[in-house]
Amino acid sequence: MSLPLDGVRVVDLTSNISGPYGTMILADLGADVIKVERPGGGDDARRMSPVRGSGSAYFVAINRNKRSVTLDLSEADDLERLHALLAEADVFATNMLPGKLAARGLDFEAVHARHPNLVYADITGYGDGPMQDRPGYDMVLQARSGLMSVTGEAGRPPVRVGVSILDMGAGTWLALGVLAALRSRDPGGGGVRVGTSLLEVGAAFMAYDVAAYQMTGELPEPRGSAHPAFAPYGVYRTSDGWVALGVGADHLFARLAPSLGHGEWPEDPRFATNAARVANRDELRAEIEEVTSGSGVHHWVGLLREAGVPAEEVADVAGLIGDEQLAALGAWLEIPADGSAIRQPGLPIRLGGERPGVRRPPPEPGQHQGEGFEGSEGRTRR
Repeated sequence: MSLPLDGVRVVDLTSNISGPYGTMILADLGADVIKVERPGGGDDARRMSPVRGSGSAYFVAINRNKRSVTLDLSEADDLERLHALLAEADVFATNMLPGKLAARGLDFEAVHARHPNLVYADITGYGDGPMQDRPGYDMVLQARSGLMSVTGEAGRPPVRVGVSILDMGAGTWLALGVLAALRSRDPGGGGVRVGTSLLEVGAAFMAYDVAAYQMTGELPEPRGSAHPAFAPYGVYRTSDGWVALGVGADHLFARLAPSLGHGEWPEDPRFATNAARVANRDELRAEIEEVTSGSGVHHWVGLLREAGVPAEEVADVAGLIGDEQLAALGAWLEIPADGSAIRQPGLPIRLGGERPGVRRPPPEPGQHQGEGFEGSEGRTRR
């Protein structure tokens, strides 16, 4: 399959999670991503638990299809080697703190002056301005952005979203920005800076709550699995597990009610409209669970699917890996790692019906040192 970024070269000076995830998206789309790591250990993600052999789960998950070189950027010779890579690159991606970049002459202004056609893509925790050199971690920015204020159960301590959603979200936005910058550069425009931050991504995820607060003056609270705009919407107890219901419209509630043996609910003033159900969500939950707790989750999922009600069992990771629909979609990639293979989700897009695959396993530190990146190697630069 011809990939849209064939011929694009990315110099990847990122570590941890947010930047490497973004550059992996570019690599999966065909870019030649050269990962620049520190000598003597490389990317911090290589040591994040769990670790098996020479690789960690985190590193394997976000670094396929890349090459690796090691450079000590405190050394003038290695800094010049980096510039040699940049001279032949289309994109420079980094998530180093701005102050550290400026101290090495790797801030946007300095790099743009030397490589004017290069797309400069950077991720920080807080963005530009007075807080730009504050280190930013996913959980800390989930707190700052308000995400933690609506996550978890009412009356309990704030909790983070269970995955590194801001790291991966920022990486996704960075990749999207790079694609836009490369597209706008195609007619011959110069390189531009593409910037994002975990704080901005967190604020973007809060768009609904920000709008609702301004309309009502009411601060949103933790809501568990419920949705502030729909009911019933969330997870409900069964005799042996949990069933997730997504009832986002009155016609779906009209299907749900008789399936639970309560055909009268759509005429009950407490539940007749979505607005009424939202106002009486606790009563509705209690009445639904009085029914669903009497049988197992598979019973309810089968019954409700047949009735046309969106319903699923709450799966664990083992269930996810064995999901027959994901298998039918060809969603999984087998990633070589430590002498075996790790199943990983591929990019959640298909191009012409095909999903971008694995061209290279996650690299060892400096594995591709000396491969002659300074030449064009027959590629067509974008």
